[in-house]
Amino acid sequence: MRSLGFTLILALLAILTCGLASWQWTQGNFDSLLGAPNVPIGQAVYSKFTAASVKHLNVSQNGAKAHFDLTPTGWQAVTPWADRMDPRAAIAIINFTLGMRVEDFADRHEIDIQKAGLRETATEISMFDGDNKPLAHYKLGRQTPWLAKPKDADQPIATVFIQTRDDHNKRFIYSATGDIGPLFKDNLKFLRDHRPLYFNPLNVQKIGITAEQGELTLSRETPKSPWRLIKPLDLSTDRKAIKSLLEGLYELQALKVSDRTSVTLPSNDGLTKSKQISITSFGSEKETLLEIFPPETTESREVHAVVSDRPNTIFDLPAKPEPNLVSIADLPLAVNELRDPALTNLNVKSLRGILIQPATGAEILISRTPPQPWMATIAGQSQEANEERLFALLKAVTEGRAIGFESDAATDFTPWGLNRPFLNLHFLGQDNQGIRLAFGIDGKGGFFVNRIGTPTVMRVDPSLVSSIPVRPYEWRNSRLWSVDRINLMAIERKLAGDSELMLRYDFNKEEWTAHRGTEDVTTSLDPARANYLLGIIEGLKVTRWLATDDESAMVALAQPSLTLKIIEKSTNDVGDFTGLITREVTFAPNSTGTNPSFYYGRLSSDDHPFLLDRATYDKLATPVFENP
Repeated sequence: MRSLGFTLILALLAILTCGLASWQWTQGNFDSLLGAPNVPIGQAVYSKFTAASVKHLNVSQNGAKAHFDLTPTGWQAVTPWADRMDPRAAIAIINFTLGMRVEDFADRHEIDIQKAGLRETATEISMFDGDNKPLAHYKLGRQTPWLAKPKDADQPIATVFIQTRDDHNKRFIYSATGDIGPLFKDNLKFLRDHRPLYFNPLNVQKIGITAEQGELTLSRETPKSPWRLIKPLDLSTDRKAIKSLLEGLYELQALKVSDRTSVTLPSNDGLTKSKQISITSFGSEKETLLEIFPPETTESREVHAVVSDRPNTIFDLPAKPEPNLVSIADLPLAVNELRDPALTNLNVKSLRGILIQPATGAEILISRTPPQPWMATIAGQSQEANEERLFALLKAVTEGRAIGFESDAATDFTPWGLNRPFLNLHFLGQDNQGIRLAFGIDGKGGFFVNRIGTPTVMRVDPSLVSSIPVRPYEWRNSRLWSVDRINLMAIERKLAGDSELMLRYDFNKEEWTAHRGTEDVTTSLDPARANYLLGIIEGLKVTRWLATDDESAMVALAQPSLTLKIIEKSTNDVGDFTGLITREVTFAPNSTGTNPSFYYGRLSSDDHPFLLDRATYDKLATPVFENP
C-alpha cells in the first residue's frame, strides 16, 4: 500500500504538470519559465506586432528619460517636456525595431557588456500598445565591427549590439542590422520636434503673412485649385514661389528649442516688428500662427519664434541662409516674390494674329487661318512667316518673366516711357479676345512693360526685349533657296585650305561623278554621302536673318571658310533647256574660337547675311569620300 507522502508527491507533480500545461496554453510556449530561445540568424528580433499597434514609447539614456504617447494630433512628449515629439524620430525608432535582423548572437554572459556599449548608461527603448501591453524592450549598444550584407541591399550596412530586456527574453545579446544611435545624442534633444510647423502641404487652404512689406493672404478654393493672392490685390501666383514657400515652411527647423520660461522674448516696441505666418487647412477653422521676433542685432544668426499650438516652446530659427537648412531669409514672404511674373498667360492654341508696331519702322502683321501656315504681311505684301522668329516671339511673351514690379496703381506712365512706347504688341485670339503690351524705356535705360488696360508696370530684362523680332527682314522665310534635284547639274564645294571639289549629278541615272581640278576622283566618292549632302542643301534653312549692314558678318565673310555653288539647268514651260542658273553661298565662323556656335552666311544674290547653326554647317562640310 502506497504511503501518504508518496501520494502527496504524485498529487503535487500532477498539479505542477497541469499548471505548466495551462500556462503554455495561455502563453503559447514555456518561455516565461524556461526563458525564450534565441532568435535564429536572419530573422527579425521583433515580429509579433506592427508599427500601427505602437501607442507608447519610453526612451532612456545616461539618466535622461522620455515618455511619448500617440495622440490624435500625433506623437506627444509627456516627459521631460510637454511638447510635440518629432514624428520622424518616432517612425525611425519603430521601423528600426521592427527591421532589426539577427546577424549573430551569444549568451549575455559571453559578451563584455562594457565593450558592447550595453552598460547601465546605454540607450534603452520600450514600446507598448494601446492597453499598455509590452511589445518590445531592449538596450541599444554601439556598432559591432561587422557589416551585414542583406540580399535586398545594394551596399553592406552597419550592425549594432542589441540586448533584449523583455520579461521572458533576457538571455541573449544580438548583432542586429541598422543603427539609430545618433538619434539619441545630447540628452535625447533630437526626439523633440525642432520644426515649429507640422502640416500637410497638400491640404493647406490659406496662408496669411505679415512682414515688413505689409499684410498679404494666399488662398485656394480646393486642394487642386491654383493658389491666388487675394490680399492686398487679387493676383495670380507664381507656382515655383508657392512651392518654395510651402516646402520652406514645412522644412523650417530650429537651431535650438527651449522652454518658454527660460527665454526672455524681445518686445515689438521698436521699428522692426515681428513677422507672422498663419496656416489654415481644409476642413478646419483653426489656424496655426507662427510669430517670428526681430533679431537682437543685424548680425544675429538666429531669431526667436513661437507657434500657437506649442505655447510653451521657443524656437531659435536661422535668420540668414545656412547650409542644408531653410532660413527665414529663404522664404518668399512679399507680394512681388509670390505673384506670377509672367508677362502674359497667352493661349497660344487660340492665337490667330499678332500685330507688331515699332515706333520707328513698318508694322508687321503675323496672321493665320488654320490649317494654312502663318503669314507675314508688311507694307501690303504677304509671304510665309519665319516660324523660328514666331517661336522666339511667343517664347518671349509667354515664358518671359518680369524682374521687378514698379507699380500696381499707375495712372501716369511717363516715368517709365510708357506714355510713348517704343513697341506695341497686340495678340488676337479666335474668340476676338485680345492682349496688348506696351514697352517703354526710362531715362536711365531701364525697360518696362504694361498690359494696356491695367495699372501694373513691370520691369523686364533688356535681353527679353532684344529677343522680340521687330524688323521686317527677320520675318523672312527661313528657307534659303529652292533646289530641285531634277534640274541639278552640279555642286561645287570649296573648303578653306582645300582644293575645289566638283560633284556632277545625273538625275535620270542617279549617278555622281567627282573631280578635283582636272583629276577624276569618282572611284573614291561615296554616293551615299553625296546624296546626304544634297539632302542638306535641298532643305537648307537659316537660323536667323541679319541686317544688310551687319558689320561683323561682312568682315567675317570676306574670308570664307566654306563656299558652295549650285548649278541647275533652266527650262521653259514645255521643258526645253534654256540655260544654266548658278547660285553661290559663302560661310564664315562668327567667332575666332575652334568651335564657334554659329556661322555667318550670305547668298550672292541677297543683300541680307544670315546666321547658320554649327550642326548644319558641319553637315555641309561633311566628307564625301570613302577614305576622307
